[in-house]
Amino acid sequence: MARSQADVVGTALVAGLACGAAAVGAPTAAMTVLGIALFIAPGYLLGQLLVGSRVAGLERAAVITGLALAVPALGGLLLYAAGVPLHRPGWLGLLAGLTLAGDLALFLRRRFGQVAPFTWQPSLHLPPWQVAAFAAAVLVAAGGVGLARTGVAIQPQSGFTQVWLSPQHQNERALSLGVGNDQGRTTSYRLVLLRNDRVSATWNLTLAAGRTWQRSVPLMNSAKVAARLYRLPDFTHPYRYVSIPAVTVAGP
Repeated sequence: MARSQADVVGTALVAGLACGAAAVGAPTAAMTVLGIALFIAPGYLLGQLLVGSRVAGLERAAVITGLALAVPALGGLLLYAAGVPLHRPGWLGLLAGLTLAGDLALFLRRRFGQVAPFTWQPSLHLPPWQVAAFAAAVLVAAGGVGLARTGVAIQPQSGFTQVWLSPQHQNERALSLGVGNDQGRTTSYRLVLLRNDRVSATWNLTLAAGRTWQRSVPLMNSAKVAARLYRLPDFTHPYRYVSIPAVTVAGP
């Protein structure tokens, strides 16, 4: 009995180990191996339930591969529709839950003789056309993945700079003034602070890619505050502009 249900025991063990490893924060290498196994397990179990031993060799491998790809695709849509974040816990719950449900269904169907028991009889004598078709499918899939990765790598990314001027919640008498550089390279700026359209302060900034500059500026009563950001060497045309209308500062 144990040998006839070896695949059920193995896939259930994979689901349990993956959940346990995620709970204890296992190393990335271990999580990668368990994640790949958990990705395949639902497709394998569905293949056993749907086609059983009626197909063999590469045909069975193709069925299992298709089901293994379909499960996360359809499951991800269901998670999204249910409002579940598509993060590790959501995927882990989906794949582990489907694996354990498939294990239970396969175990019961074998107990009642509706599905043939598990056997391991690898065949090395495969028809040449099956080998050629499977190899072509693998090459097409690998080429598609490689082309997609290359396209992402060479896709031009337009840089941008963020400037903000916002009230500080912990201090109603001050504003937070800041600049964030996401241009993808070191960039020089001139930041001009204005009160009632008059220059109040000026800063020359040089920020590396991904860095930010921030300062607290006092909020004066009934004064309109604005900030102009110039991206050097252009001192004429403001690159970014933000303002806050005149407000009445609450008393102490």
